[in-house]
Amino acid sequence: FLKFVSKVAPIGIYTSGKGSSAAGLTASVVRDSKGEFYLEGGAMVLADGGIVCIDEFDKMRPNDRVAIHEAMEQQTISVAKAGITTVLNSRASVLAAANPVFGRYDDLKSAHENIDLMTTILSRFDVIFLVRDIRDEERDRNICQHIMGVHMGAAAAGNFDNYNRSSNAGFFDTENDNSAASTPEAIAENAMNVATTGEGELSVPTMKKYIQFCKARCSPRLSEEAGGVLESNYTKIRDDVRQKAIAAAGRSGEDTQAAIPIT
Repeated sequence: FLKFVSKVAPIGIYTSGKGSSAAGLTASVVRDSKGEFYLEGGAMVLADGGIVCIDEFDKMRPNDRVAIHEAMEQQTISVAKAGITTVLNSRASVLAAANPVFGRYDDLKSAHENIDLMTTILSRFDVIFLVRDIRDEERDRNICQHIMGVHMGAAAAGNFDNYNRSSNAGFFDTENDNSAASTPEAIAENAMNVATTGEGELSVPTMKKYIQFCKARCSPRLSEEAGGVLESNYTKIRDDVRQKAIAAAGRSGEDTQAAIPIT
């Protein structure tokens, strides 16, 4: 999924947390053969205006994970190394995937116990999705048929019920972006066909062009009603934490309060 998103996005970079360092994600100062220093941007800088997909986010070293705090909050990266002092733009969205602590999400434990990540990095993500492995015979059979069909080929996959590999081949084939489907005429025809008939699927080049158009032409703004909802929810969260801290202090007999999150 992460690789597919990086292919569909107009500007997308895919990286793995296990093989990523702080310098590789942000910026590094490199010395050339003449002994001069120059600045080399990392994934967050190269994806300015796009999206960075980080797989195995939980496998990153804590020091490397802390390096992207500024990029995710301020959308900039400050560099002060080897006499080079500058601020680089990193206006990129971050899509990360991580595994739970026990390899499988435990429903008997809280989300905080299942996710082994610091609150400082979790608070910088706008949305967190929990992908649970729910045991369902029909769903498991469909997944099994899909995986078997991918490996056996479209012809063999046609023998499975409720599965048609050919209908998904154009959507998930991200290697043919430079084929005939990438021409302006093909993109316009594909978009018009889906819009008028309501059938079929948008090709990868069409989706990429549509996303690029939305980013360039559309400027959504927060309405007053939505702003009021966010304001009330934010103050409620702060008040709940404050009340819990006061109750805990009353039980322990200590006049102390826990830190109240503001991010």
